[in-house]
Amino acid sequence: MKRIKIFLGGYINYTNAQNINCLSIAKHIDKDKFKPYALTVHFGSSNKYKFNTFNCFKYFKISKVFGFLWGIIICDVAYLPKHIDTPLIALKLAKLLKKPIFTTIEGNVSDRSKDNLIDLFGDKNKIKKHFSYFNQIFPITTFLSKQKINSFNIQSKPLYLGVENKFSIRSSSKKKLNQIIFVGSLIKRKNIDEVIRLAAEYPNINFKIIGDGPDKENLIKKASLNVTFLGLIPHHLIINYFKKSDLLFLPSKSEGFPKVILEAAYSSIPSVLYDDYGASEWIVNRKNGFIVSHFEEVRLLIAELIENPLILQRVSRNVKDLASFFDWRNIIKHWELVIFKLYNERK
Repeated sequence: MKRIKIFLGGYINYTNAQNINCLSIAKHIDKDKFKPYALTVHFGSSNKYKFNTFNCFKYFKISKVFGFLWGIIICDVAYLPKHIDTPLIALKLAKLLKKPIFTTIEGNVSDRSKDNLIDLFGDKNKIKKHFSYFNQIFPITTFLSKQKINSFNIQSKPLYLGVENKFSIRSSSKKKLNQIIFVGSLIKRKNIDEVIRLAAEYPNINFKIIGDGPDKENLIKKASLNVTFLGLIPHHLIINYFKKSDLLFLPSKSEGFPKVILEAAYSSIPSVLYDDYGASEWIVNRKNGFIVSHFEEVRLLIAELIENPLILQRVSRNVKDLASFFDWRNIIKHWELVIFKLYNERK
């Protein structure tokens, strides 16, 4: 049986959400049926992989073009999640060679944040042109499937991203609320001011903030003594901080499906989330996480968890089931079906 060559358009030796996903797909996809290809970068880690890679050498702006063209030429099907980074010439070549390509939408395309896709592309016509080359566009949540990209319909059924079970720890539940953690970029859209406000109201709880960004210095000035800024932490080391934490608070109101929710879940840490981006699709409130509608509700929830630690214990036991459902070893089967279908329907 011919193995389908799948090009994964991410730099798998450099930490970034799309890059990590491409590495996980390459790792978990059935090697008897598929042959994965991916990119690496000269400034990334020097790991060795059991599948074919193209190293984007120095003069990255030039070498990455060669890398994407190499992937398109060699593949049968390509997954291209890095919308801004993927050269237009690679999309045109895929169309010329009749190579089916697909992508995922991982956030609200046209929200008002400064990092939405329309602003990043700089022009609505450019984003329209970019997505017109794809055979299929998948949302990563049902909530995201409801949006349209300049008249291009996204698939109604989501293509979920997975999580690695390396974040799994032995403890089955958290005994009481001692430490709350935030992981993400320190930018205004993430509403990290709410973490700072919460810390000021609960001085006996430790707050850990992992991440970096333009708002860091301003946040440090506002923070109380029980807030620790840890900066950027290598992805594989975040588990060390999860082990000591009891709750994840993500105050952003505009997201796709933050993978850190699943990584925390594998460490028995439930999340507190706003439902503005459809969190109820994967979280059952007070069963495997907490869904809130405004900051006052967050404040009252923390008070309740302190007063009644049995609630936290119950939810932290259940949350591992959430992580198990989204384990890449299960999720990869859906990706394989998508790749098979695109390969078999190619013209």
